[in-house]
Amino acid sequence: MAMSPGRLSDDHCEKDWIWEREVETASVDEVQRLGGAAWERQYRRLREASPFYARKWREAGVGGTFVGLKDLANLPFTTKQELKQALDEDPPFGSNLCVSPDQVKRVYQTSGTSGSPSVLALTRGDMESWTTMGTRTYYATGIHEHSSVLTTFGAGPFVAGHTHFVLLRIGTRSVPVAPGDTERVVFGLRAGLADTLLSTASFAQYLANRVEKDTVPLPFRGEGQGEGRGLTHVVTGGEPGGGIPAIRDHIQRVLGVTVTEVMGIGDIAPSLFGECPHQQGMHFCGAGHVWVELIDPDTRAPMQIETGAVGEMVYTTLTREAMPIVRFLGGDIVRIEGTSCECGRTSFRQRVLGRRDDMFIVRGVNVYPTAILAIVGDFRPRVTGRARVIRKGEATSIEPPVPVEVEVTERHESDAALVTAIENAIHSRLMFRSKVELVPESDFGGAGYKTKLTVQK
Repeated sequence: MAMSPGRLSDDHCEKDWIWEREVETASVDEVQRLGGAAWERQYRRLREASPFYARKWREAGVGGTFVGLKDLANLPFTTKQELKQALDEDPPFGSNLCVSPDQVKRVYQTSGTSGSPSVLALTRGDMESWTTMGTRTYYATGIHEHSSVLTTFGAGPFVAGHTHFVLLRIGTRSVPVAPGDTERVVFGLRAGLADTLLSTASFAQYLANRVEKDTVPLPFRGEGQGEGRGLTHVVTGGEPGGGIPAIRDHIQRVLGVTVTEVMGIGDIAPSLFGECPHQQGMHFCGAGHVWVELIDPDTRAPMQIETGAVGEMVYTTLTREAMPIVRFLGGDIVRIEGTSCECGRTSFRQRVLGRRDDMFIVRGVNVYPTAILAIVGDFRPRVTGRARVIRKGEATSIEPPVPVEVEVTERHESDAALVTAIENAIHSRLMFRSKVELVPESDFGGAGYKTKLTVQK
């Protein structure tokens, strides 16, 4: 049986594969109309209810008269540091709280990796809009009512915990496991409890490596395990990786699954982009609730969202009630993969090339560590697929040779020929010299969750 336009190959469900077809297949003009109406309400509310934005726009000399969605570039950007300052001005919810505190019904916390944690306050309406966007996102990946999903996303304090509300809305069977509890994940998969795994790309890669080394025996596919179909689908999120061919193809080959990826951004919504089974990039799934712009990463001038464009994502929340955000610099550098799809969705599709924070410059050329991951992955099984760039201090520019640590299996930690081969491949494809150090798995650290792509030493 041929695969339906938007389904996984083994999904023969007769339900529509698009959750909210009217919105997700809408024309550009209709999306603009929906967004424009929501923005007009949001703008007027911000001027009246947000001391933070009222002051910010007044100081920038804008906002005295209505600024339409098409002229959004006339308003100033918002940075993460500014949002943190707004919280510090009037704790616990800050000078950008646009509702009374008794309307705040859920509070998440950021990781605090760049300082003390921040808080994200939600009203009932905010929770509903997050659930709506998340449902579009995960439904797009191929997760449907008949799916049984083992998720490694904790319930909190981070926003990824909202995924549990999304799975409830879709109607899946949910198998929650705490982040980092590898043995319980393995138990659940071998017991046939789930056909779908939600995890970071690092964890999915780690699991595939363990299977490949026979420390976790197959099958995961449920032979002799009653109704369980076994693992057929992995959805990665929380970091780039699931869309990098060297990583994705390895996970698919070893685990016998289809890999799709999702993406959100904590300050805006935990789920905003979801890749359909065509695996051609992540569809934007926030229409009507979030407006996205693309800007030049260097000049910050507006760019057209069109196939092949590379830029930084900027987000505006159109319906957020508690803590609205306008023109937030997300820090994600993406490539637009297309503006339509065989699945029928009409939103643009993108791949994340890297984080602005992770970018470094070699002799005037911007480099993202994900490009190094794509090269390193070609050297399996001697390497695990994980690598990181070592930076000295705060400087963005790195003089070659660029220090790169590559995780390897224990018996290859002194493989001089492997070092030379990786250095030559990096030079050939990225045009700069590197100094590769092989690090055994036991020393690389953090195998079970996210991988930091740049480390200061």
